[in-house]
Parts: sequence; structure tokens; C-alpha cells
Amino acid sequence: MKRFLLVLLIVAVIGVGGWLAYDRYLAPIQAQSDAPAYETITVTRGAIASTVSATGSIEPKEQVSLLFRSVGTVNEVFVEVGQAVEAGQLLAQLDTTDLTLALANAKVAQEIAAAQLAKLEAPPDPLDVAAAQAAVEVAQAGVASAEAALASARASYNNLFSGPTDAQQVINEAQLRQAEINLKQAQQAYNKIKDQPDAGMFPQAQQLEQATVNYEVAKAQVAKTVEPVNAAQQAQGLNQIAQAQSALRQAQAQVVNARNNLDNLLEGPKEEDLIIARAQVKQAQLNTLQAENALANARLVAPISGVVSQVNIKAGEIASNARPAIVLTDLSQFQMKVLVDEIDVRQVAVGQPVRLSVDALPDVTITGKVIEIAPTASNVNGVVAYEVTVAPDATDQPLRVGMSATAIITTADVNDVVLAPNRFITVDRNTGEAYVYKMVGGAPVRQQVELGLRNERESQILAGVQDGDILAFVTQSSEEQLRGALFGGN
Repeated sequence: MKRFLLVLLIVAVIGVGGWLAYDRYLAPIQAQSDAPAYETITVTRGAIASTVSATGSIEPKEQVSLLFRSVGTVNEVFVEVGQAVEAGQLLAQLDTTDLTLALANAKVAQEIAAAQLAKLEAPPDPLDVAAAQAAVEVAQAGVASAEAALASARASYNNLFSGPTDAQQVINEAQLRQAEINLKQAQQAYNKIKDQPDAGMFPQAQQLEQATVNYEVAKAQVAKTVEPVNAAQQAQGLNQIAQAQSALRQAQAQVVNARNNLDNLLEGPKEEDLIIARAQVKQAQLNTLQAENALANARLVAPISGVVSQVNIKAGEIASNARPAIVLTDLSQFQMKVLVDEIDVRQVAVGQPVRLSVDALPDVTITGKVIEIAPTASNVNGVVAYEVTVAPDATDQPLRVGMSATAIITTADVNDVVLAPNRFITVDRNTGEAYVYKMVGGAPVRQQVELGLRNERESQILAGVQDGDILAFVTQSSEEQLRGALFGGN
């Protein structure tokens, strides 16, 4: 009896357990298996845009880093970070004292070279020609004078050896007698006033002195004519001849120089002299340009209008080229550079519209357009891509440099076409054929379709279905659902 009750109890427990298992697990599955295992959607017509998406960051359209091209001490910095500047504005400069002086010297040298060239190229001035002709005549007169002096020196030397003539001797003796008579008369006149206190101031004293001198000269002249020529007189005569010959050679050289000057003036400069003078002008111009460049290199001038984003120099420091001295950023316009896969880039063209989804501005859509496509590709981690530049349209939104954004490029768009959600479309990986499940007689039937434009949500159906058709999205099989229910799967 007890055994019977135990068996009965076990059977009851098994029965209750089986019912609970059926009620909890099998009944819901059977109920689901009786219902359709897919969702459906009705095909409609509408508009679709094909897009290509890529990510990047907002950049300024133009940013320049400025460096001093000369080495020196920073004299003054005229701007600070955040300051707006205009193109051509002086931002900073080095000490330019030596450079300014060098430029001034170069300009003076250039003016001198130019003046010398102009003088060579100018026709001769009539006054200069007249002066040159006069110089020739003066030099020729000098030659004549030198020749006469030489002849006189030679005659005087010859007279030393020939002695005086009889007539000259008579004249010399007569002059001596006359000088003696004049001396006696002057002595007698002086004797009359010699006792006066100031006798030396009377004319008689001066007349006596002059008569004495004349007498001594006449006496010496008579003695000279009768004395033989000595060595000193001969040397003096030869020296006078040599001096006269030297003076003649100098006078002749002056004539040659004067004639050359006159000929050069009349003929004009030689071609080689003009070439040299013109080359000197060019060299002076280059030196001036070099000095101007050196001075310009000591100044930082804004090449664009924008905002100072970096200042890395201070007055008194030695300028270094290790980093930019000043960085300017044009914040009036932005751009965005993105990498587009080689497969998608063939759809992209300059001028196509772009929507920018900025991470920092989640509720704002900013429009723009494609302005440039790189002609060459870049290899990024083994993926071939092309750099595409996008320019955002003007906006009042607080767009900032460095913000991350996604560029959605509209490559094409069409209206009033058959559309289907992408999740209802399957593409065979082996054949590349696309197909859908079309409801026919209450059951889904595989239907091949031809696709047109696609975006991240839906696709254009060119052939295979029409608007009004019902498509099915087949869900997991019943076996998969049961396995998930029993073992906790989804």
C-alpha cells in the first residue's frame, strides 16, 4: 500500500512538473510559432539623397606661422594673443640700428655709381672742351718756356769757358769807375751831416749805403771777368742745365696729358668703361636691395588679416627659429578636411552640398559645400583615401577651431521614387545580387531587386517591386527562439 502511494505521488509530481514546463516554455513558443515570424512594411514613393560620411575637425581656412629671417635681439612686440590685426600691420621687430645704417650707406653708394655713369654717358660740356683746349695751349707754352730756359742754361754754361768779350770788359771797368765816383760823392754828402744826432735817418746815409753796395758789385764783376772758371762754377752750370732738361720733360708730359684729356672728352668714354660703370650701378642696386631685405627680415608684418593666436617672443630676447614667433589665424572662415574612401570618392564632386554634424553642437545642423578634392591618395592604416575639403556656410552658431564634426556629403538626390528600408534588403555577398521578401498570397517570397541611390537608412528600388507592395522582414526561426528561451538566449 505504501509503495503504491509512493508511486502515485511520484507520478503526480512528474505530471505537475510537466504541465508547469509546458505552460511556462512550450505554450508560449507554440503560440509564437502560430504567429508570423516576420514584420512587414508597405513600399512607398518618396525622395532620397545618396550621401558619403566622413569625420574630421573644424580648421581655420588660413593660418600662418611667422618667423624672423634675421638673427637678432627682439626690440619690440606690438601685439598680444587674441588681438585682431590687418594685413600689412607691423607685429614685431628686431633691433634695426645697424641694418638701417647699412641701408643708408648702400643708397649713397648707389647714388654715386649712378652719377658716375650719367657723367660718362652725357655729351661733353662746351665749357669742359674749352677748358681742355686751354690746358693744351698752356702746356704747349710751358714746353716753349722750358725749351728757352734750357737754351739759356746751356748758353750760360758755355759762357763760363769763353770769357768776356772786349766790349764786355770795357763796360765792366766803366761801371766800376762810375760806382767809385758815386761812392765818393755819397761819402762827401754824408760827412756834412754825420755829426747830427740822428744822422742815420737822413737820406745821405741811405745813399752812401747804396753807393757802397753798387761799388762792391761792380768791383766783383770786374774781378769775375778776369778770374778762371773753377769746379764749383762748372757744377752749378751743369746743374742748371739738368734742371732745365727735367722741366722740359715735365712740360712735354703735361702736353701729352692735356691732349689725351681733350681727345677723351671729344671722343666720349670707351665701351669697356661704360660696361664697368653700368655693372657698378647694378652692383650698387643689388647691395641696396640686399640691405632692404635684411631690414625687412628684421620685421614681422601680418600677411593676412586675422587674430593673433600665439606670441612666443618677448622684447629683449634673442629671436629663435625653433618655433614660430607669432601665429595668425583667420577666423572669418572655417574649413574641414576629411578622408573619403577610394570607393566613395568617385561619387564626390566639388560644389556638392554638405551637412555638418558637430559633436559640441548636437542640436545644430550646419550646411556647407565641397570646395576641393585632393588629386592624389593617402594611405591611412592600409586604407586608400582621398582628402576632401569642405567649407561651412556662414553661420551664427558658436563654431570653434578644433571641434569634431561629421561631414555628410550629398552626392545625388532624386524625388518620387520607390523606396525601401535598408534592413528589408539583403545583398548576396557572393553574387552581389540584392533581394527582398515580397508578400505574395500571405507568404513572403524572395524577390530580386535592382538598387539605385542608397544612404544610411534606405535605398531606391529601380526594379523588382512597386509602390504598394508589401515587404517582409523575416525574424529568427522557431528553433532559434526555443533555444533562446530554454537557455536564456535572446
